[in-house]
Amino acid sequence: MSTSERSFNQVKAILRKLDRSISEARERRTQAPPAAPTPARPPGASGYGRATPLPPGRTGGSSLQRWDN
Repeated sequence: MSTSERSFNQVKAILRKLDRSISEARERRTQAPPAAPTPARPPGASGYGRATPLPPGRTGGSSLQRWDN
């Protein structure tokens, strides 16, 4: 069985495209991502928000006794 010249050229073209897409993907993966601007925070501010006290009765009075034992 012999392969026609046209089929052979089609396979070569497909392999070239595949090689090119692999090279492009490798290039994207190895390049450093662009630095995203970070929002400015006031000095001393945390990124987690502000703490709020627990409501009365939910302070875990019985659990505090457990730790004292």
